[in-house]
Amino acid sequence: MLTWVRLKRYCELSGDTPAAVRGRLKSGRWLRDIHARRPEGSEELWVNLDAVNDWAAGRLPTTDHGKPDGRQ
Repeated sequence: MLTWVRLKRYCELSGDTPAAVRGRLKSGRWLRDIHARRPEGSEELWVNLDAVNDWAAGRLPTTDHGKPDGRQ
């Protein structure tokens, strides 16, 4: 199963909008490199499904969910 998906695919699966995702990142409700990130060399934002599921369930991320280099 995939953990990271492109923003367009996440929106297709969830019914969410790109603007809503960007708004959550801007407001700090979602964290960059935890819930979404733009990988080096990519022009697209990618969304972490595991981290988003934690957020939707009202849980803090239980792991770094693939955050590069384990940085905080």
